[in-house]
Amino acid sequence: MVTFHLFSLTLLLSLPLPVASRIEAAFLQNSPAALRELFVTDGTIPVSLPEPLSLADQLSPDQAFLVFSHIFSVVRTTEFTTDPRLSALPGVPGGVLKARWSFRNERTGNQYPFRVYFFIVPTAPSPETAVRGPSASFRIVEIRAERL
Repeated sequence: MVTFHLFSLTLLLSLPLPVASRIEAAFLQNSPAALRELFVTDGTIPVSLPEPLSLADQLSPDQAFLVFSHIFSVVRTTEFTTDPRLSALPGVPGGVLKARWSFRNERTGNQYPFRVYFFIVPTAPSPETAVRGPSASFRIVEIRAERL
């Protein structure tokens, strides 16, 4: 029985996640609105971004939207790719989605590469989607980045 559950979890984590392509599209389009749709709706979201963005705070989903609105108004994404595998944390639902984000500061012309980690968790389907059948929906609960 344990082997079956472990096999199922391994198979699930090896499949490409729709949330990965939605995160990728949000960054490539510099769209804070598309990113906002992926944030958890309650609680706070820890966001930690290194220089030159310099941010480390607990943000509400609305605050995170405003922060990324400001970021995307100053920088233009030149590259954003996600790792197709989700790294699972033992005993915690969800996992970590890794991405590489390169952007150019429109004011200075400087380019910066980041490694970004999105902690995503599965959420219960809304009543509208539950009627259509089972579906897995993931939400971003934390964003951390490091400069490469």
